Amino acid sequence: MIRSLVILSVFIVSSSFGQQFTTEKRYFDDFAGQSFCATRSRNRENTCCNDRLDECSVPIAGTLCYCDEFCDQHINPDCCPDYEPVCKGIVSDPITYTCEVGDVIIKEFEEGKVNCNLCKCRAKGHYECEQDECLSDTDLIRDVNSHGSQLGWKSYNYTEFYGKKLKEGLTYRLGTFEPRVKVKSMSRLGHNADQLPRHFNSAQHEEWREFISEIHDQGWCGSSWAVSTASVASDRIGINLKESQDLSSQNLLSCVRHQQGCTGGHLDNAWRYLNRVGVADDECYPYESAVGRCLAKKSDNLRTMGCKLPNNQRESLFKMGPAYSLNNETDIMWEISTYGPVQATMWVYPDFFTYRSGIYRKSQFVDQKPKGFHSVRLIGWGEESNGYQTAKYWIAANSWGRWWGENGFFRIARGTNECGIEDYVIAAMADHHDRKQARKVRSHMKRSNRV
Repeated sequence: MIRSLVILSVFIVSSSFGQQFTTEKRYFDDFAGQSFCATRSRNRENTCCNDRLDECSVPIAGTLCYCDEFCDQHINPDCCPDYEPVCKGIVSDPITYTCEVGDVIIKEFEEGKVNCNLCKCRAKGHYECEQDECLSDTDLIRDVNSHGSQLGWKSYNYTEFYGKKLKEGLTYRLGTFEPRVKVKSMSRLGHNADQLPRHFNSAQHEEWREFISEIHDQGWCGSSWAVSTASVASDRIGINLKESQDLSSQNLLSCVRHQQGCTGGHLDNAWRYLNRVGVADDECYPYESAVGRCLAKKSDNLRTMGCKLPNNQRESLFKMGPAYSLNNETDIMWEISTYGPVQATMWVYPDFFTYRSGIYRKSQFVDQKPKGFHSVRLIGWGEESNGYQTAKYWIAANSWGRWWGENGFFRIARGTNECGIEDYVIAAMADHHDRKQARKVRSHMKRSNRV
């Protein structure tokens, strides 16, 4: 009678929780794989018992489990976990639990990544996952594309960003520090720009296109401060010397002091180094996407570093004149069309990582999201008509490789200071050690304030 009451009470309790544990084994699931009936053979003549025999039992979890035929005759049996293999010779495959997290299946007690978050599969299908925001966000991409006609650009899910956290992208795919107060408050260089074309692209300029540097990929190193600086300097020196140049961003990354390498740097420090020390070309000092040890000495020149000399056989490192900042939209346009690409800074929001094509404007879906600071190269501008409206834009070169955006470039709204793109724009005159260029620099700098 007591055994029946225990069975009845267990049945009632288990019934009330039946939905939650529908996948569990019938016999004391938590003890599966352990020996109970098998232990009876050590001190009794018969391991298993026919019919009902309450003494045919083994202690388990403060109660008893049974090794007799009666134990398997109830809706909620009280057989020992090893009753079937020991008493009936039935060997069943053990239950294997898995955790289904989205489209990812993780085995019990193992770990797996779901996009950028690590998930741990606990017992019986329960799991725990990190809750970080991911760089590849399918919900954000869907939202942007569903409002593409209003926003004016398209979003894309790049495999290169899958599995990375948003905070990793903001740290290692950007890498420019905000300008310091002293730099921000300096006076700006202005121009009288009465006539400027509606469209201009340095990379398509008949006399310049051979000298505009390629799109670079900074990799997972927050070095945009070095890559964008070297790229702008490369373009301006190339235009000035009439010879294609690709200056070493690694030289800046490894050698400029008071920077934080792959976690960021100040632009004014980079330009000051280019002005006072100079750098080698990328072929001589190639990019590694890591800080590394500085291989250049202050006394070095192109010959002592083993670099190929330019056509004019000059041995000195490539240098730039003092950097200066520009005042407004038309000043920036005039500067680009007269002397070549310039450097611009901008705030980067999560949706910018998904940019594929069009004229970028920050979407409303990222207003409350984290953001980071970045520097890019402005090479031109343009405009396009959309019905009765005209959309103006900058043409910018990013440093994430050709696989991103419009073949490595992007367009961003012009004249509205989108993402702060017009707040802090920097340029410098090329190779101020050239006599003819030196006169041009001195004349230019009379109207500007140096960085």
